[in-house]
Order: sequence, then C-alpha cells, then structure tokens
Amino acid sequence: MKYILFFSILLTTTSCMKEVDLEYLRPDPKLVLNSVASAGEPLKASLSRTWFYTEDYPNVTIEDAKVELYVNDRLFEEMSWNVEETEYYAVGNYVSSYIPVPGDKVRVEAKREGFKEAVGEEIVPDKPSLLKLYAESYEEDIYGYTSSKRRYKVTFRDEPSVQNCYLISIVYGTPHYEYDYDDLEKPPVYSGIYYWRNESIDYASDPVFGNRVSILDKVMGSDWLSGYNGRPFSDELFDGKEYTMALDANSYYGHNPIFPLPGEALPDSARVYLYAISEPYYKYLSALATLSDGSFNNDLADIGLAEPVRVFNNIEGGLGILGTACVDSLTVAIQELN
Repeated sequence: MKYILFFSILLTTTSCMKEVDLEYLRPDPKLVLNSVASAGEPLKASLSRTWFYTEDYPNVTIEDAKVELYVNDRLFEEMSWNVEETEYYAVGNYVSSYIPVPGDKVRVEAKREGFKEAVGEEIVPDKPSLLKLYAESYEEDIYGYTSSKRRYKVTFRDEPSVQNCYLISIVYGTPHYEYDYDDLEKPPVYSGIYYWRNESIDYASDPVFGNRVSILDKVMGSDWLSGYNGRPFSDELFDGKEYTMALDANSYYGHNPIFPLPGEALPDSARVYLYAISEPYYKYLSALATLSDGSFNNDLADIGLAEPVRVFNNIEGGLGILGTACVDSLTVAIQELN
C-alpha cells in the first residue's frame, strides 16, 4: 500500500505540471540611456539595452552606437566610447568634453541600428543656497559601553515661486595619525591628511523625510530611513523659506584603548553636499530610495499584495534617466559636547 500511495502521488503531481513557453511575451528591445549633467563635471553617459529574463544575464552594454550631445538646441559634439577593458561596465562609458553650466539645456540622443532612437533632455539647475552647517558629537551610554554619536544641522534657503528638488549627503573626516608600532607608548603624529567616509544618517529624524514612514512601519519597527550616499527631498514643507534640517547619524564609534591618544588631538570634521536636482531626477532617485527602504509596503509588494514601486524614467523612445544637478558644500569642525 505504501508504494501504491507513493506512485499515485507522483502521477498526480506529474499530471499537474505544464511547460509554458514565454517567448511570445518577449518585447522588442529598447535602448537604455543613463546620464547626469552635473555642473562643473564633464558629461558622461551609459548606454545599454533591455533584456528578457530567459537570456540569463547577457552583456547588454552597447559600444557601437551614435551618441550626440546638444547644448541649448545646438549640436555640441558626438560623444565617444572611452572605456578600458577592466572598466567595461563602468558608469559613463560614453564621454564628452562638455562641462555643464547652470541654465544650459542639455539633450542626449542615442541611435543604433535595430533600436528606436532614445532621447533625453533637461535643464541644469542653479546652485542651491547652502547657508550653514553645524555638527556636534556627544557621548551615549549603551549597555555599559560609552560611544559617541553625531548630530548635524544644515541650513539653506529655498527659492520661492518654483518647485525645487534637492539631494543631501553628509561625510565625516577623521585626522590620520601615524603610530610607532615598536613603541605604542609614544604619542602618534598627525600625518597631514583626513580620511573621509560617508555618514550613515537616519533621515527619519527630520520632518522633511518623516512622512515617508507609515504607522505600520513604526509598529513593525522600521521607523528609520537610510540613504548611505544621500537622500532626495523636495521643498514641499518649506517652499520659499529658510529651513534648518536636523539629522542624526546611525553609526557609533569609539576609541580603541590599545592605541594611545594623540597629545593635541585635531577635531573631526563634517562636510555636507547639497545638490539642486531636476524634478525627473528627483522622481528617479526617490523611487530608488523607496526600493531600498525596509518598509512594510515593500514586504507586501514582494509577495504580490501591494503595488510595486515603479522607477521613473524620462527617456523618449527608450528607458533610463537624464538627470541634472548643481552642488554646494560646507565643511566645519565637529563640536565635542562631552
């Protein structure tokens, strides 16, 4: 009876299997154009194509296309393929000699046989009005271990009467000291350089980002927002006003007691980058930030119970993003509160 039951289940399972050929669903491939025109930096662009999942991760980079750059409706030049073999998948495999200027209208046109022409066009925004940066470090006792945590306050002024979009990113720098490892009792000597690292910020600590956290997210314990390389936002809450953004860092750090402290310790430093970005680029980056968040909605979307996040694109005839940006920055010493 045991074997009869086994073969009965096997036959039932086999009879429920059906091979489905999905090739008839394969869409026509499209060019994928990605570029960011950032004021003061040479313009680069990446060009590839879409692929169907049955292709098993093919090489989709396109190196034999005609990519033309127009500035203020005039042909500036044809962008050239310029990538070393070791950097074949690098961002920006088509390069130009053009350096974007605020107010310029930039258009990139990509053409390649077998594909529709892909075109993106945007205007480079003006430099944002970054006014002040204040950074402080304070000690916090967690489970009997004292660690330091950082807090940042960034003040800027928003231009009135227009919708403005931004991206903020913070890095911190620590002075690099050289030690005599043969005699660790000797005080270290400052090497003359700072080591800079991306700061891990909890963006939910400021109201500008707080509305991104739903009540369900708070209940489930996901009440913070990441953004290791920065996070986009708009002027919806402070249109035309001066605003001070307060941000707390996630990371904790402390001194390793094995190494001696320097005699005259230099202060750690903080640097904020505030980018004014085009609205399409803001929508694109916002979608990517939402996808990376550990939100309850994302969990539901993964199992088909919620609408998935759709990544914005502004490329006519193809896919991708042509974004524009202009940056301002400030650097200050981090104040020690304890």
